[in-house]
Amino acid sequence: MPDPEQVQQPEKPEAAKEQGCPVIMYGGRRCGRPIYKASPGADETPVCLMHSRDPNKDDAAFQAEVEGILQEAGEGVADFTRFVFPSTSYSRRKFAARCFFEWATFTQVALFNGARFTQEANFFMAAFKRDASFLGAGFTGTAYFSGAKFTHGALFFGATFEQAATFNQATFERGAQFSNATFTGEAFFIETSFEGYAHLSRATFTQDAYFTGATFIQDAAFDYATFMQSPNFTEATFTREADFSGATFTKVADLSKAKFLGSAEFRETRFRRDTSRDPGPIFARAHFEKPEAVEFADVYLGQALFFRCDVSKVAFSNVRWGRRENGKWMLFEEVVSLYHLGAHFELRPEEGMPDERNYMVIAELYQQLKKNYDDRRDYWTAGDFHYGEMEMKRLACPRPTWLAWLEAKLLGKPSLRKLGERCAKLQSNAWLLSKLRWCHQLFGLAAWYRRASDYGESWGKPLLWLFAVLALSAALYPLLGLRPAAGKSPVAKTTSVQVATPSPQETDLRYWNYERPGRLFCHSVMTSLGVAAFQRDLAYEPSYPWGRLLALFELLLTSTLIALFLLAVRRQFRR
Repeated sequence: MPDPEQVQQPEKPEAAKEQGCPVIMYGGRRCGRPIYKASPGADETPVCLMHSRDPNKDDAAFQAEVEGILQEAGEGVADFTRFVFPSTSYSRRKFAARCFFEWATFTQVALFNGARFTQEANFFMAAFKRDASFLGAGFTGTAYFSGAKFTHGALFFGATFEQAATFNQATFERGAQFSNATFTGEAFFIETSFEGYAHLSRATFTQDAYFTGATFIQDAAFDYATFMQSPNFTEATFTREADFSGATFTKVADLSKAKFLGSAEFRETRFRRDTSRDPGPIFARAHFEKPEAVEFADVYLGQALFFRCDVSKVAFSNVRWGRRENGKWMLFEEVVSLYHLGAHFELRPEEGMPDERNYMVIAELYQQLKKNYDDRRDYWTAGDFHYGEMEMKRLACPRPTWLAWLEAKLLGKPSLRKLGERCAKLQSNAWLLSKLRWCHQLFGLAAWYRRASDYGESWGKPLLWLFAVLALSAALYPLLGLRPAAGKSPVAKTTSVQVATPSPQETDLRYWNYERPGRLFCHSVMTSLGVAAFQRDLAYEPSYPWGRLLALFELLLTSTLIALFLLAVRRQFRR
């Protein structure tokens, strides 16, 4: 934005003296004060005492004019636009007027310690050449510091902003001290440049705080700050240390697409924790340049979003995530409301897919966290995230790749092109995809893997299933028929008339033709165990054909369950 002072039409010195100072003030009016006789080269064009950049101008006369402006304004407008202050000593001063310091220049230390601005205080594009001290200052009205440039330190320690505080695109070259400051209204630091340190320790933000696109070149301290609404750090850049230890975020804290180029500490940070489906901290698409220097310790992340953010090397210590019904950790991406304004709109399913959300994006995050905890040898937590990864793959709708293969084959042949076009339509058919998804969730390999062993995380489940299969097989063999194995003595049937003992091949033992069914069941149990153990020397064997088919089915099931049991034991106790 060009400075209107620099675009004034050139005037003859005589005309300028007659019309007074040409500088444009608040509301577009001309200053009109008498031209000040400045030192040679001090001003490019003749201006008044208040706008002159002459370092030797009369400070007493200047301050007298300031006092006159304030007295004349009362509770109206006190216009200091583009004034060049040779000194500023307004500590504990009460400014009852609406004060406009737009484009003003403070050549020496600006002292506003304990000052009270009862109405609007506008420092838009002001330049502070030395330290600017607003220690304990109170802003009852709106405070505008947008575009202001603080060449040295900016001290707002303990300041109070009762209305909106705007520091958009301001520049803090040395350091910005906002510790213990209170922002009762909204706080705007959009695209603000903190070239020195930025201390906002123990600051309180009652309303929303916007740090969108802000740049922190040196250390940024938000430790023990309190955010009672929703702070926004979207696309903010933290070049060195970012300290959020002990900070409190009552609602959504949006750090999506933020860049952490140095270390970042979230130790004992209190994030949102309630029963709503709205998120707490959002780190979606955040970039961690040095992930091993980023630490989350003693924090609750049950409502945090980390999708599309590489967390495979981030340090998580004593972190509490969300819980599933079975007690395992889970990510909030699975249940977050997809209608909440924020970066998690990306969790919505791909167009044309019947999924409730983009499960593959969540599965990728689970995989990173599993690797993270595996590398730190926390296999119990890694197992929970392995469960989550497999659960996302089970819930995701499978793509009919065989249809794509057929389409590619058929479209290349003119005579079969119509069939290829039908395959292409079937790939995007919502009804077909929904049925495929339903079948995959209930009857796919992942579904059976879950039922059998919780994706390899439970050794108890396959053991219970193994006992169940053995017991069921033992109960079914006498129904389908048992017979003595070849070379074994046959057992006679119970009849009232003695008949010749049949051959082993003709013997068919069942519950209803054996005098002691309980004993027959015991033999059946031993047969079931023998089949599962691959034993060939059996006293009894299942009758052909149904008994043999059941034996084959039992062998496949028990072998699979034993393998799942051993795999789960290895995963649980491999340490």
